[in-house]
Amino acid sequence: MLYFEKLESIKIICILFFSLLTSSFLYSQTVKVSGVVTDNLGIPLFQSHLQIQELNKNAVTNEDGKFTFKKIPKGKYSLKISYVGFKTNYQTIDASGEKTNIKLTIQLKPEQNQLNEVTLEGKSTAQRLKESTANVSVLQMEKFRERNINTSDIVKQISGVNVRQTGGFGSNAKIYVNGMTGKSVPFFLDGIPLSYFGAGLGLNVLPSNLIEQIEVYKGVVPVDLGADALGGAINIVPRKSYSDYLDVSYSAGSFNSHKMSVNAQLMSSDNQWMFGVNSFFNHSDNSYKVDVEIPNEQGNPIPARVKRFHDKYSNHLLNVYVGILDKKYADRLVLSARYSGLDDDIQHNAIMAQPYGEATYGESTVGTSLEYEKKNILKKMNMKWYSAYNRTRGHFIDTTLNAYTWDGKIYRKRTDGGEISASRNSLKLTSQNVLNRVNLNYYPWEKGKFTLNLFSSWFRRVGEDPIAAEFYGEDFFKNPTQLFKNALGIAYEHRFSKSLTGYTAAKHFWLDADGYEIKNLDFVPNQQETSNFGFLQSLRYHLTKSFLVKSSYEYATRLPDEVELFGDFTLIKSNPFLEPEQSHNLNLGFQLKTRKVNWDTNLFYRGTNNVIWLRTSQFYSQYQNLLKSRTLGVDMELRYRPVDFLDVKANATYQDLRNRSPKNITGAVDNRYFNARLPNIPYFFGNAEVRYHKENFLHTKNNISAWWSANYVNEFYLFWAVDGNKDLKNTIPSQFTQNLGITLSHPENRWTVTAEATNIFNEKVFDNFSVQRPGRAFYITLRTFIN
Repeated sequence: MLYFEKLESIKIICILFFSLLTSSFLYSQTVKVSGVVTDNLGIPLFQSHLQIQELNKNAVTNEDGKFTFKKIPKGKYSLKISYVGFKTNYQTIDASGEKTNIKLTIQLKPEQNQLNEVTLEGKSTAQRLKESTANVSVLQMEKFRERNINTSDIVKQISGVNVRQTGGFGSNAKIYVNGMTGKSVPFFLDGIPLSYFGAGLGLNVLPSNLIEQIEVYKGVVPVDLGADALGGAINIVPRKSYSDYLDVSYSAGSFNSHKMSVNAQLMSSDNQWMFGVNSFFNHSDNSYKVDVEIPNEQGNPIPARVKRFHDKYSNHLLNVYVGILDKKYADRLVLSARYSGLDDDIQHNAIMAQPYGEATYGESTVGTSLEYEKKNILKKMNMKWYSAYNRTRGHFIDTTLNAYTWDGKIYRKRTDGGEISASRNSLKLTSQNVLNRVNLNYYPWEKGKFTLNLFSSWFRRVGEDPIAAEFYGEDFFKNPTQLFKNALGIAYEHRFSKSLTGYTAAKHFWLDADGYEIKNLDFVPNQQETSNFGFLQSLRYHLTKSFLVKSSYEYATRLPDEVELFGDFTLIKSNPFLEPEQSHNLNLGFQLKTRKVNWDTNLFYRGTNNVIWLRTSQFYSQYQNLLKSRTLGVDMELRYRPVDFLDVKANATYQDLRNRSPKNITGAVDNRYFNARLPNIPYFFGNAEVRYHKENFLHTKNNISAWWSANYVNEFYLFWAVDGNKDLKNTIPSQFTQNLGITLSHPENRWTVTAEATNIFNEKVFDNFSVQRPGRAFYITLRTFIN
């Protein structure tokens, strides 16, 4: 019996051995087929379809026109390549030899007698948008998903864009687009204002894993973005994949920074329903070193370099969605439910003059939304509908009597008041908002398209603060604030010829606000209703297939939002008496695109009235109407790809912002501020990047990507240049920061490792109102993506 048992064991071992040997042999008999698909000009074609007919294997090209077939058995096959507007191509794949890696370059020719718009379909979505009538820059996010980088730092790599933050990770970000800033440049998430999703989903903390591309509109804003915008807009396009996938990443680095993201999606076998989850958690202590002054035993300020304390920031998101696709009644119907929030230690006031040691703000948002899309819902009409409800609970705590120094020590006790407010606060806020957007596209004839976009939002906030109520004698925060806004846009786009396209639109904005202000311990209510119109005209002309010119004009109106009107009850006071701001925007742009060179230049003019700006003092900030301004500027970007594995990019922006307000508005005794450059705003800045990318690095299956990037901001005055002695003025010094990074990936095992260093020379970097930002930092990121 023992003999037979041993014999059986030997048989099993032999079977396993030969099975492994056979599978190894069979695996060695497979090949990898990859390559790129371009048009007749060498421009990569996005989402062209490829099929190995004998094996019924399919692939789709990515944004760079690249495709891959893995584990193809040895043999000869017929490859079919097709795309709308191009002639179908057939090629023979000879995989019968000894090669295990076959690379192809495939060029498709346009169909004869195709209309210009159809031919453009062969280009990527991003390229078609860049070549539209809108003056827009598009940034693809694929190369950023393996990095520890904030979305706000990605955006500032675009020409004409500058981002300034009030500290480290999680701090407020102010975006400048061609001279416009603040709320004048709203953020959108797939056409919906980002502010409605809660502070936990701000542009400065949104992970790149959730984003497909970022669109920056300069000057003219199309009606599809359903809200008022003055000088531009930033639209974040989320990833919308229709396949099974799992995407997990984790990053750790300096200042006890951690970022984790898990995204997954499951499709049915017939691709008619999907279920997915998006989630992330981010945290940083923001404990970088800053240069400050600390009082000594005699109370005299002494320069010191210390770590920031009480500056932790965390934010999180869990979004679950289920969707139905390709039904008779809907092309896409998606129901989402999400929970997001943040926890924020408030470190200092707006000008970094006073440290806080215990003030905090926390927030959580619960929301649900419904998306609906249907082509030909009526004859020649497409429809998109979005509706959402969000409920946000916030808690602002400022109750301590302790006063802190920058080294985190308590140096005295106050007898009353908090670190920020005179009343002290334990304020609980509850806000609700409902929003609805309907977008219709109607194609009455071959060369024209009408667009109607209606966006409505309702906001209500109420609070409760028993500690402040003792100070004021009543709880003012129990009084609700309400805001209703409506934006209606109608546009017509017409193709006059293969080269010339025009876009004409009119907009109407309506606001009804009911709020209050606490002034000198008195309750001052205010109700206002505002109605404004805007209109725009833009043209695009192709001088050649590779060179085009754009021009645009817009009379834009922007209504104040809920934070500007009602404050945030922490560092920003309410001002319910704000008036809308208006601007005349002119743009002239040029684009050149060849196989190796991309060149973009944009000239811009902005004439703005009733500028809403954030006026800051030592203890609080408040939005006010003050300035009339004029902006002239130019931004330019050049991209050069001398060889397939090397990309070089550089851009620069010059913007001249001048005050055009007379002395009766500025409050000056004379007109010395008239035509003076606006203070505390950069006027010359730029970026550069050199990127190396190589597949099958050193004859292995590994891919490698390495980059060097830099950011430059020229010095500028903190206050008015016309005041005081030039040699004694407070200036924000010139800043030049550099970053390095490297990514190693193995496509078949689907993992990537990224190491990067930011501000590698530890330059002293400043931002809003001279607030110091982090120095040198190191990060490592691990990611796996299974599709």
